[in-house]
Amino acid sequence: MEKPNTDFLNGFRFILALWVALGHFYKYIGGASFMKIPVIGNILMTNGPAVDGFMVITGFLMMYHYIKREREEPPTERATFGKFWVRRLFRLYPLYLVAIIVAYNLFQYNFESVYINYHYFTGKDAHFATTYNPAAYPHFTDLLLHLTFLHGLLPEVNTSILGPAWSLSLEAQFYMLFPFLYLVFFKNNRIVKNRMMQFIVFTLLAAIAVQQLFGGWTKPGRVIDFQAPSLLFYSLHYFLLGMLLAAYLFNKVKLVHLAVWSLLILPFTGPLTVVTILCIITLLFANQIKPYAHPGIGFMLDKIRQGLGGKLGAFGADVSYSLYLIHMILMPGVIRMVITYSPLGKVANAGIAVAVFLVANLVISYALFLWVEKPFIALGKRFVKSGFGVAKAA
Repeated sequence: MEKPNTDFLNGFRFILALWVALGHFYKYIGGASFMKIPVIGNILMTNGPAVDGFMVITGFLMMYHYIKREREEPPTERATFGKFWVRRLFRLYPLYLVAIIVAYNLFQYNFESVYINYHYFTGKDAHFATTYNPAAYPHFTDLLLHLTFLHGLLPEVNTSILGPAWSLSLEAQFYMLFPFLYLVFFKNNRIVKNRMMQFIVFTLLAAIAVQQLFGGWTKPGRVIDFQAPSLLFYSLHYFLLGMLLAAYLFNKVKLVHLAVWSLLILPFTGPLTVVTILCIITLLFANQIKPYAHPGIGFMLDKIRQGLGGKLGAFGADVSYSLYLIHMILMPGVIRMVITYSPLGKVANAGIAVAVFLVANLVISYALFLWVEKPFIALGKRFVKSGFGVAKAA
């Protein structure tokens, strides 16, 4: 099969990050209690599917690059495990460390700001059940748990300092297991044939079980109420889909495996997540779809992929991780500053605040990419190339 151009994922990740950021902005100024926006308002407030999309893309990229490196880095060697984890650590952790420490130190100011902002726009008193919940005010223990990615394993702590950080713990859980998952389920055709169907069924049953036992954003659990779906089993099926898509491109799995995943799991998935997943799959396999589609559809797919994979998409790829992490740190102060100093009305101030919010996020995110992410990614590559800093015997 022709290897597709995956550059469109750059712009797609940018769109998903913007969806999360704007959804949180709309929520924290009151949502429909301030201004009801038909259709778009509901989409903004339902931004969980954007995170689901990130997980599919993460699973795809991890698998895609892991398979491409198979010859140079055999999956059965322990050194390959170490190289994978080191690359992920240098990519993920430096910016995460900065974001968590800043969020922790600004928490009191941001806590006061979100309640002031909400009351200004709605005239009502807010109550936030996760981050900025007065009953779950973070302490130094929360900081330590966040810095070790263990916060996702505990209810209330998982969102106590920085809302989006729950998903970083979940991703860290996936990264820890990924090399083992590859060996157990994708090592060769015989293993895929014997185990893949069971793995797909297992991820579905695991997701249903944890939702029933530990709850979710809108539904309490029967045993513990996690609220944020920060355990890997909540979302392992999304990571698996990404892995299957990449494995299919390298002929490691069959089309039937993707079909079984879709038939078993999509019925249990919300409509916006289904749309997000279908967009990723359609753009990924656009070249294979075009011969069977109307020429106009093929033309549109090409233009969308070019737009998402162009310079704007490349910029989006650079800033999307920072944007996802820092927007909740900047948002309370930006809104509070606008409503404090602007003499205009609520609607105008909301417009000014969202514009300042977006510009500030993009500028700071790009600076963080240049000064934090990029240097540490390069350092991680050098560290891996040097053999983990250990001199080789002559």
